Amino acid sequence: MADETTELLRRLATLPAQRRAAALRLLGHDAGAGPLGRRSDPAAPVRLSSGQEQVWLTDLMTGEPGSLVDHVAFRLSGTLDIAALRAAFDDLVVRHEPLRSRLIRQGEVPMLVAGAAPVDFRVTELDGQEIAAATAAATTDLAMPFDLDKGPLARLRLYRLAPDDHILVLASHHMVTDGVSQGVLLVDLEALYQARRDNRAATLAPLTVDYGDFAEWQRAHIAGDRLAALTRYWTDRIAGASVRLVLPSNQPRSGRRGGAYLDVAAPAGLADRVGAAARQHATTPFVVLLAAYRLLLWRLTGVRDTLVGTPISARPLAETENMVGYFLNMVVLRGAAEPDASVRDLVAAEHASAMSAYAHQDLPFEQLVAQLRPPREIGSTPLVQTVFSVEGQPGMSGNYLGVTCEEIVLTGGWAQYDLMVKVVRDAELTARWDFDDAIIDVARIEQWAKEFWSLIDAVADDPDRRVRDIPGLGDVPPPSPVQVEPEVLAWAGTAERVEPQGYLQETIAAAWQELLGVAPGAHDVLFDLGGHSLTVAQLSFRLSETFRTHVGVAELFEHQTVASQARHVEGLLLDRAAQLSSEELEHLLDEGP
Repeated sequence: MADETTELLRRLATLPAQRRAAALRLLGHDAGAGPLGRRSDPAAPVRLSSGQEQVWLTDLMTGEPGSLVDHVAFRLSGTLDIAALRAAFDDLVVRHEPLRSRLIRQGEVPMLVAGAAPVDFRVTELDGQEIAAATAAATTDLAMPFDLDKGPLARLRLYRLAPDDHILVLASHHMVTDGVSQGVLLVDLEALYQARRDNRAATLAPLTVDYGDFAEWQRAHIAGDRLAALTRYWTDRIAGASVRLVLPSNQPRSGRRGGAYLDVAAPAGLADRVGAAARQHATTPFVVLLAAYRLLLWRLTGVRDTLVGTPISARPLAETENMVGYFLNMVVLRGAAEPDASVRDLVAAEHASAMSAYAHQDLPFEQLVAQLRPPREIGSTPLVQTVFSVEGQPGMSGNYLGVTCEEIVLTGGWAQYDLMVKVVRDAELTARWDFDDAIIDVARIEQWAKEFWSLIDAVADDPDRRVRDIPGLGDVPPPSPVQVEPEVLAWAGTAERVEPQGYLQETIAAAWQELLGVAPGAHDVLFDLGGHSLTVAQLSFRLSETFRTHVGVAELFEHQTVASQARHVEGLLLDRAAQLSSEELEHLLDEGP
């Protein structure tokens, strides 16, 4: 759906304003938020968009803020004008507001403020060395987190192997770019480079609004009756579903995520068969591939009714078409692998589910999580633990910046989900498996990839075959019970209320009450009282300031009651006391806690 949806949104963006509004209404969208215009004070801080807020919270969960880095990398063969490239990147940062933004907090609310930011461009000289030296240096650089408080949030690196051989890496924090934005940046950078090299003005159309304007517009758009209707739809749609999918793993989950990927090519001819099956079922290749992926999840976990996330790039307004920013929203697709259903029925059900979800895609994922309040587990994402998407074209190769280019892939980074599978549709199919290698090893991924291609082959083969007759699905064992810690079981909530006791519990309970508007008991669960991811981030800031020691977001997800958080803070303060210098100790005793 991702590629087809993006194409639909591009078509919407080409329509005149009135026709676009009419089309949105026909598609079930409310176009009543008013036009997108510039905010009154572009220099004033603006609250993160809903999507940015979700990325920021995910970034905090890594334990290393600033580490969610997007990148594109190319090997360029030919002579480059490095001075023109440096100037062009400077122009690019000036053109796109998110690249020159930094993160601030007003109270506990995260805001972005744009301003003049130093341009982060660097050339690394590696003359005479092999490409492995450049990719190693680039991988090391990518592992360096962005300083969200200072900015800038984008950087350009050039690794020079010879006068006519370079590796170019454009990196940005995921909070300010998505996949479409990377394409916009590459197009604009080339136009600005050519203009600088030729000593002329660039021909890029001026941007009438900035991403901060969109962020304000989006919050006004998803409000009131529209927000209520979307919330009702998704609450009903997700009701009764299992919100925790436990994939087979090699290691127990911890608070620290890993990150790895594996590219696997499909057997020759499978792409054509998927296309033919999609036409036969009057649907898209995305739906056929998703149906096979759903069967794979059933085979791996024993769970028939599963939730899968798919990222949608939502740019319904013409003003956002050439804008850089984070426009993705995670849409939850619910589906079931029914053993006695035919493949035809399976695909039809996936098609109906995807169409319905797309018609209600505007509800920000974080708001859905806040409404449903699913159980949280340290190191795991709420609602969806696996993401599936399809792209219609491979990476860029050919010519860029006036020289020959070949896109390359660099390793490193963090896995945002346990498993993300992206299928690229070209003459043949290729799947990229991004996974958390802190819990799943590559040998499992290799086996799952083989099973996935086999299931796609079966789905494309015979629409009237029963699901249980597909090889490997005849005797899928039931899911094993999820093992949880005794303390988590105690959170289930049938015990009598226990009042917070002592300085630490009472102080933490007071912070909860300010954020949630209710007085918690010592063993109440934060999320049962209406807390959500942003609440946890706000609580982290508040407790860190109160106790003068860093109380991390990831640790608060692990310790979800007042009593548990008090024990955690107690340990932090004891560690801090043991490490104080003589001067700090004297000052603390004079000043008080």
